[in-house]
Amino acid sequence: MTLTAWGVFAAAGCVVAVAWLERHRDAMRLSEREFWAAMWSLVVGSILGAKALFVVLGWEHYASGELEFWADFGTGFVFFGGLIGALLTGLAFAWVRQVPFAAGADYFAVAAPCGHAIGRIGCFLEGCCHGIPGHPVQLYEALGLLGIAWFGKFTLDRVAAGRAAAGDAFRLYLVSYAALRVLLDPLRADGRPERYLGLSYPQYIALAVIVGVFAWRYLAQRAADVTDA
Repeated sequence: MTLTAWGVFAAAGCVVAVAWLERHRDAMRLSEREFWAAMWSLVVGSILGAKALFVVLGWEHYASGELEFWADFGTGFVFFGGLIGALLTGLAFAWVRQVPFAAGADYFAVAAPCGHAIGRIGCFLEGCCHGIPGHPVQLYEALGLLGIAWFGKFTLDRVAAGRAAAGDAFRLYLVSYAALRVLLDPLRADGRPERYLGLSYPQYIALAVIVGVFAWRYLAQRAADVTDA
């Protein structure tokens, strides 16, 4: 197996994210066994989701025989697919274990963008996910992700102090990253060429994430109002 800059930084990003989460395991209301079960479940869910969305968006490559699913499994992963896969896995885990999803998810508003930012540095060094000439879009995204992590920590502290609702930090992360992708996608030179009304598929996915998060916040607020009443 060839060691690459992307692999090294992606692994480092995962280690940093998991280490930060492990420090806050008690606040997430997870036992040590539950924590590691959650981490491995999320890893599997994110990999499957990232691969599944790549297959959906690039089905013609498989239909034509250019790519084979198992033989070329290491080729092609879509971040939003991984995010969706991890989100669904997290919801399922919380339901099975009877632990509050939103309270735990808030901590990922710091860990996820930090780990992702480190991984994007690896992308820059490796030359993947590159931008159009003159735009190191991987570094733009890394800086944006660090800013999101800072605001996520600020919001997480507000949640802990009771000045924000559980889940607000995680929702901020989702909306902020989706908005970042909408802004940066036109600068990427490695993306898929398809466009509809001037927007790429990832931009539409990002916009759908934003709409979904606001709907989630609205429903959560309505449920809280009913409970208070």
